[in-house]
Amino acid sequence: MAFSRDWSFYNYKPSLGAAIVLIILFILATATFSYQVWYTSKVAAQLSKNPFVPEEELNEPNKKRESKMYSIKSASNAHIPFFIGCALEIVGFICRAKSATNINKLMPFVIQNMFVLVAPTFFAATIYMIFGRVLFLLDCQSLMPISPRYGTTFFVTGDVISFLLQGTGGGLMASSGGRKIGSYIVIIGLFVQVVFFGFFILMEIRFTMCVQKTCPYFWKISRKWWFLNLSLLISSILILIRSIVRIVESIQGYDGYIMSNEWFLYIFDAIPMLFVIVSFCIASYFGNIFDVTVECRGLKDTPQEVDAEYSGKEDIV
Repeated sequence: MAFSRDWSFYNYKPSLGAAIVLIILFILATATFSYQVWYTSKVAAQLSKNPFVPEEELNEPNKKRESKMYSIKSASNAHIPFFIGCALEIVGFICRAKSATNINKLMPFVIQNMFVLVAPTFFAATIYMIFGRVLFLLDCQSLMPISPRYGTTFFVTGDVISFLLQGTGGGLMASSGGRKIGSYIVIIGLFVQVVFFGFFILMEIRFTMCVQKTCPYFWKISRKWWFLNLSLLISSILILIRSIVRIVESIQGYDGYIMSNEWFLYIFDAIPMLFVIVSFCIASYFGNIFDVTVECRGLKDTPQEVDAEYSGKEDIV
């Protein structure tokens, strides 16, 4: 049912029930993944008590980065943006539920509009950082067309630019006078996200196809890295699809078909972002960045032995 924009911020009657269901699901998924990160990092820290890099070498410039990449605490910190994104989704839909009970109130509408819009940029930041670690741990930095030292920074910078543009545009869209310019800014921000994510997905695919020939201890390591990489790839595709739909939504404008039908928000935004969290939860059980870090620490010193033992398996899929 459509409503006059003079009477409501929406072109439809927002569903209170749907918002409440999403709040519950996001809280459950976030709580589950929070426990998984806490538990797996704790176990990994216990297994990593003996430092891989000798203490006297840690002050060497080339060893500092290696020490950080092998650090369980640093890997834990890489999840901080992800949990910020989860919190934004939860708060966003809480405000959406509040807005559904009073569609003329400005603040709940502004918060839900901005938080749900920008939350995926925080998911993306964690995806970029974890993928950079996977490349390092499997000795596959050469597969990146960008310098390994700046690869993660490159993608995160694009993510920050996208976040700032979407946040600014989302705020302007809350007012009738700034709705048009705000929409244009959001479109630019989403285009930035799509370009960076499209490039990132190509890097993910290249890594998946070439890791067997590039990683010196591919046949020695378990497939935990594969489940981790799969969750990153699935999450990236979901965010990319969501961003494309959001671009179309902004181009169509306030009276467009997407903004006039609430189900688009749930089918192409809320549910895909929920699946991003769920995919991390599932992958964490089979393989996570902490398991991969611990496993690779002991293998990285013996690539020659691994190559000699498994050299006859190069063409095995």
